[in-house]
Amino acid sequence: MKIFDLIFLLNGAERIIATSYNFVQNDKVAWLGNTLVLGSIPDLLVNKLIYCNILILLNIFSQKTLFQHFWNTTKKSMSKFFRSDMKKINVLHLCDKLGRSGSSIHGVSQLFSWWWPLFDQDRFEVELLVLRGEEKSSQALRDKGVPHRALQCGKFNFFSYRQIATLIKQNHINILHAHGYGAANIGVFAAKKMGIPSIVHEHFVDSAYPVYQKPFDFFLARKADKGIAVSQCVKEFMSVRRCIPRAKIEVIYNGAPLENINLPDEQAVVIEKKRLGIPADRKVIATIGRIDEEKGNYYFLKSAKTLLKRGFKVHFVLFGDGPLLPVLKQQSLDEGIANHVTFTGYYTNITLAHSMIDVQVFPSLSEGAPLTMFEAFSFGTPIVSTNVGGLGELLRDEETALLMSAKDDVKMTELIARILEDELLRQQLAVAAKEEGEKYNVMTGVRRMEELYIELCSC
Repeated sequence: MKIFDLIFLLNGAERIIATSYNFVQNDKVAWLGNTLVLGSIPDLLVNKLIYCNILILLNIFSQKTLFQHFWNTTKKSMSKFFRSDMKKINVLHLCDKLGRSGSSIHGVSQLFSWWWPLFDQDRFEVELLVLRGEEKSSQALRDKGVPHRALQCGKFNFFSYRQIATLIKQNHINILHAHGYGAANIGVFAAKKMGIPSIVHEHFVDSAYPVYQKPFDFFLARKADKGIAVSQCVKEFMSVRRCIPRAKIEVIYNGAPLENINLPDEQAVVIEKKRLGIPADRKVIATIGRIDEEKGNYYFLKSAKTLLKRGFKVHFVLFGDGPLLPVLKQQSLDEGIANHVTFTGYYTNITLAHSMIDVQVFPSLSEGAPLTMFEAFSFGTPIVSTNVGGLGELLRDEETALLMSAKDDVKMTELIARILEDELLRQQLAVAAKEEGEKYNVMTGVRRMEELYIELCSC
């Protein structure tokens, strides 16, 4: 037996075994040194290595008949794979809305701004359609480089499926990728009507899952071709509450755009602290995110009062806006700590924000997998967090963060104090967070979604 063999692994799907010079040459397959190429595929392999991973193996077989068997069984699906790889895949992202009540932009919209520049424009044409009307977050997203249009429809207006179906037909959409209840309800229905695959992407565990959504999920969401969850706990939520078969759901963790992190100079940080009213000699304890009930900022401010009473030289900052912003401002007045707390409102320069923070706190009552956690990783910021949802899943207590139960401001105070008092612990947490952040690059998630698009179009 000879030892010539090549196995092509194309997206982990198809395999070809070549073992005979004569057969290879006669079947439009050329043996060039250590490389096996099929017909017009050389350029594809050179230019599309991101889709085709080649694994060279030795010590297989040399009979022409064995190769003929493999070739006959895979030729049809291989040709289909390459046909799909040669044309652009048009993907329509359908989202309920870009902001949430009282906030300028929410996490999903932030993800869009990270994803859009990373999609392979030679391979994918990606569009964004919003069910609701224009809102203040719409322009914020356009400013971030994500064009989109709004249907001006409600999430229960099923007649809007006709507009979506028309868009699918006109723009030759190959896949519909839905975010949000309304988008999943109407989007999956429209996709089924037009005969294209659909994806339901869930970004959080909804502790207030609405009763009215259950029948829609039972009859529609479960019919999606694929489900994407941002964490294991979200996958469980999709399976149990949203009725999507577990086998259809894949966890794709979010991450931070590590390639785009450019730290500001020290002078810029000093100037910004002064602008926000943060004393230069104070450590900054901060939260970043939407200001609403589930983020648990009430307990953050309770902890802030205790830390100040204990004499720590600290200043507290809440980056973000949301419906509870006026309530929390009043709480800071009632607690007598208003002079030591800064509410920034909607804050666009996240890099500058992270550069000011000494300890980042996640006092959340429920979470999926917050983007600000991945950002904190990438900046090497010491983290104190509740152990709920994706936070408890992705953070390791006493290694990458210090963890506590939800609604426990006493424990929160203790953990923050430990970091402030122990410089070695602070450095260890910072290094561990930085190392952990290397695992979660938003580029990785985008590439996996692209692979799913190809797989769904090849079915």
